[in-house]
Amino acid sequence: MLSYNLIKDVSITWGNDFVKIAGPKGILIKRKSDFCLAIKDEKLYVWSSEYPQKENAYLSWIHQLVVGVTKGYSKKLRLIGVGFRAVVLENTLKLKLGFSHEVSYSFPKEISIVPAKAKGTILLIKGLELTQVNQIAADIRGLRKPDAYKGKGIHYYNEVLKLKKGKREGK
Repeated sequence: MLSYNLIKDVSITWGNDFVKIAGPKGILIKRKSDFCLAIKDEKLYVWSSEYPQKENAYLSWIHQLVVGVTKGYSKKLRLIGVGFRAVVLENTLKLKLGFSHEVSYSFPKEISIVPAKAKGTILLIKGLELTQVNQIAADIRGLRKPDAYKGKGIHYYNEVLKLKKGKREGK
């Protein structure tokens, strides 16, 4: 049995197949299976009689949800290239990525995407769930992966690329 110290602003309720975590940033309701929860002395206890080896994973998952409803998660992307721009219209991200056409990407309403600079060359993706924020960042990055020779494309903000040498630079 593992324990997790509860935070003042967070309330956790559960049933047979769900966990509901509410905090200052919002509410998350997730399906749960194979583990039990109990609260005693401002601690949340997690255990599993069927899969005791997964107790750490369950506790980590609960912690991830608690951090999501208290602080939230964010990821930054950089658009590097001549004329690369981003504009957000409702739940659609419009991207100019050097193609002959504009690329549209629809995202769920639980996620917010904000172009951070005036020209829209940095995108800030925010949400309550870490997996959802990371997946959307990966999807957007996949629209124009960084070029191995020039470095043009969509990068994670602190990503360091090792560029290949061109033909002319020699071996």
